[in-house]
Parts: sequence; C-alpha cells; structure tokens
Amino acid sequence: MLKYLTIFILFSVFGSIALSDSSPAEKHYKNATAYHAIGEFERAISEYKKAIALDPNSPIIYNKLGIAYSELKEYDAALDVYQKALELSPMTAELHYNIGLVYLKKGTLPRAAEAFKRAIAVDAEWGDAYAGLGEVHLKQDDLEQAARAYKQAKHLNPNNTSATLGLGKVYTRQERWDDAVVAIEKVIEIQVDNTEAHYQLAQIYIKRGEKEKAVATMAFFKVLRQTDPLLKEAEMWVKKHPDDARGYNNLGIVYLARQRFKDAIDSYKRAISLNPDLATAHYNLGHAYHKQGELILAIKAYQKALAINVELAIAHNNIAVCYAELKVDLDKALSHAQTAVRLSPTEANYWDTLAEICTTLGLKSEARHAREKQERYSQER
Repeated sequence: MLKYLTIFILFSVFGSIALSDSSPAEKHYKNATAYHAIGEFERAISEYKKAIALDPNSPIIYNKLGIAYSELKEYDAALDVYQKALELSPMTAELHYNIGLVYLKKGTLPRAAEAFKRAIAVDAEWGDAYAGLGEVHLKQDDLEQAARAYKQAKHLNPNNTSATLGLGKVYTRQERWDDAVVAIEKVIEIQVDNTEAHYQLAQIYIKRGEKEKAVATMAFFKVLRQTDPLLKEAEMWVKKHPDDARGYNNLGIVYLARQRFKDAIDSYKRAISLNPDLATAHYNLGHAYHKQGELILAIKAYQKALAINVELAIAHNNIAVCYAELKVDLDKALSHAQTAVRLSPTEANYWDTLAEICTTLGLKSEARHAREKQERYSQER
C-alpha cells in the first residue's frame, strides 16, 4: 500500500457601557486586555486593578477582572468583583451569566441556576444563558428541564455546540440513541475537533454494540485528548510571537492532527509568508493538501520543500505517491521513490512505495527486490 508520511516538528455584551478613550484608566485597561489575550492572567489582573484605582465606577473593568480571576480558578475573588460590577450595572446580563459560570464550576448548582435565570430575565434572547441553565439541570439529573433549556438555546443559536452537545447527553441518558447520535454528530459538523463530542459518540457506539465505529471514534478521541494541551500551547505561542514562522508551522501540525484542514493550511501559509525558506512548512502544507486529495497542490508544495532541501526523503516519497495516485508521470514517480530509498535506506514505507510503483510499471525484478527490503525493515522495527 502506498503511504504518504508526515513530519512532526513541534518546536461583550455591555451595550453602551464602555471606557472613554480619554479615561485615565484606559492605558492600564489596554495593557490588561493585551496580557489577558495571551494568557498572562496575573499581569492582566495587576493592570485591571490599576485601571480600577483610576476609574472605580467602570463595570466593564470589574467584569474583565472577574474573568481573569476565573481563568486562574480564583472563584471567590471572581465572585467578589462581579458583585461590585453588578452594583454599578445590575441590568447587565453578562455579569449574571459569568456569576452562573463560577457557581457552576464550584458545583454550587442552585446558585448557578439562579444566576443564569437572572441573565435570562435581563436578556431573554441570549442562548448561552439557557445553555448554562441546561448544564445545571443536567448535573441535577433533571432531564426534562435540561432538554427544555438546551432546546431554547439551540432555537436562539442553532450553532451553539454546548447546547447541542448537552441535548445529546440528555438523549443518551434517556437511551434515545438515534436522537443522541444526531445531536452529537451536529456538534462535530460545527466543530470537527470537539473532544467531548467524540468521546460521547464513542460511548454510544459501545453501548449499541457498533464495535468498528466505536474503535474509530475512540481512536480519534484519543488524538484529540492528547493534542488538547498542545493546541492551547500552540495557539497561545503565536499570539505571543506573531512573527515566528516555526510557531505557525507547529500550530498547523496540531490543527492537521485534529482534522482542521483549513486552519492547518492557513497556518502553514502564514509560516511560509514569514519564512519562505522553511522547508518543513512547505512540506507540511503539501501533506495537508495530500490528506484532502488535492494532489496537484500537494506536489507543488512538496517540490518547494525540495527546492530548499533536496535531501528531504519524505517529500520525495510523497511526491512519488501523488504521481502514482494520479496515474501520471510514473517515470517521475519512480525517480522520486528511488531517491527516497537512497536517502533513507532503512525506511520500510519508502521501499513499499517503490515496490508498488515498480509493479505498476511492470518492473518485476525491481519490485521483488523492493518488497524484500520493505519486509526486512518492517520486521526490524
């Protein structure tokens, strides 16, 4: 079987409430939000506090400070500043919603429900508040109320993955398997790398005895679970280092592993724009195109990688595979496959590619020799 391989090189809803551009707190607030965006929450908190000292009557600053505390799991501190914000702006739905989230994380479910209901009372069109309320009811095992809240959230925003997944969980507990699958597959349609959705779907397949589907879904779930922290790190890295080509290349690798093909391609292109001589980014761009069946684009990207590093054996192998899959330029396919095994003579997959191409071309002796090499090096792994 012809195989192409990859390189793993990982090196508000406050309406009119806003800060005035002329506010003396604006400088510190801007600094705070910049730190907040790159995950430096302690520094963000310090700057938010400085802004509050200069402008103690701005609910938006208190709200952002509360979010930063919540990110650090300092929930009591978050609740304290949210309450201060509410004193200044009691009819702000987001504040009630954020309080609900904190209580939900703390496991204080009655108070979480109360906060979400207050958010809904202020803004009955905000789907996230209904989704939060549904989560509370689900944790309380009140399935009917949970379903009602989730459905309202979906009605207000059909692409609300939290609500759709929650509804899938409700159906799962009710053993309404078909409805559960439909709901969870909708989540995956919206967000292909939703880790929890794949786990829930795998569990349903297990319970229904659909072993092949269960195995495949669980395998991808494990990939997502393993790359969840890498994704967070890679995304944060490029926020902190927006001119780092290797950072974008690494982010593309994570996106590709999670089947976010467009995001992967965009990241590789960004890496190339920052450093046109980064051979691995060109190669990885080719690999992303290859996985999507865009073989001509894949070949062009692989060729650019080879123009920078002619000894990149994996690119030679994958170009050979592309030509073989296209059933064109088999002489070029043969040449690249031969180069791949010359550069990396103990790589069984490269010998496999060469054996397949030789067989297609009717080169029986060469095909037999390549197959023997492939089998030998496969056994030595």
